[in-house]
Amino acid sequence: MEELRSSIEWHWEDEFSAAEKGKVEDWLNSVTGAVESTLGVYPFTMHYYIHRRNGSSEPVPWANTRRHYVQGVDFHIDPSFSLQAFLDDWTAPHEISHLSIPYLGREQSWFAEGYASFMQYQIMQELGICSEQELGEIYAEKIERVRPYYDRDQDFVAVSRELKSRNRYSVMYWGGASYFMQIDTRLKEEHGMDLTDFITKYQLCCRLKDESFEELIESWDRLLGEPLFSELLQNYQRGPASEVLNAASITN
Repeated sequence: MEELRSSIEWHWEDEFSAAEKGKVEDWLNSVTGAVESTLGVYPFTMHYYIHRRNGSSEPVPWANTRRHYVQGVDFHIDPSFSLQAFLDDWTAPHEISHLSIPYLGREQSWFAEGYASFMQYQIMQELGICSEQELGEIYAEKIERVRPYYDRDQDFVAVSRELKSRNRYSVMYWGGASYFMQIDTRLKEEHGMDLTDFITKYQLCCRLKDESFEELIESWDRLLGEPLFSELLQNYQRGPASEVLNAASITN
């Protein structure tokens, strides 16, 4: 693996053996390297807080970001799992990708979680966990699974918030990811770039400047040179949810 350009500070919140620490570092260094290749080098130190959770049914039963005084992730892990099991898990790519944009607040969780859900598989493709063809199949399957929940006349954002209130988090996450699938398609067709290429540019110019959802969308439109992001966002905020998820650029 190439040497990381990102700055990482490790916090071992529980006791871990030297071998366990080595495995965790190999795992998160690999994921961070894939994040660098996919989304660019983050312009800040990332803090990784490692907690022990023995007897779990999966390698990373829980993780969450820290977004205020530091930019980081708490990982609750069962170190008995193999390195490959950790690499195959989507949690670290998901949580670390959150850090590439500012904290947007609870009201915009449909957007932030949709972003991280879209990006987790971009990062996992870079890790070699899935191919480009498999990536497209995964996205298509996710959208088909959540589509019935959005077959409503209410606007997309309102439906997403209702789903969240009923603890249908996965449905809300992948519903939100549809926004980024459409953006990615438009960027490829109209600008010859992927969304990941665009976010890499965003890291360099604006990541540390933006502090709100509104500032993020304004920065993205300004960086692209046209109001693609805000115009599509209006569709999600105003248009019937059923029509939003029937967009051709999601299903292609």
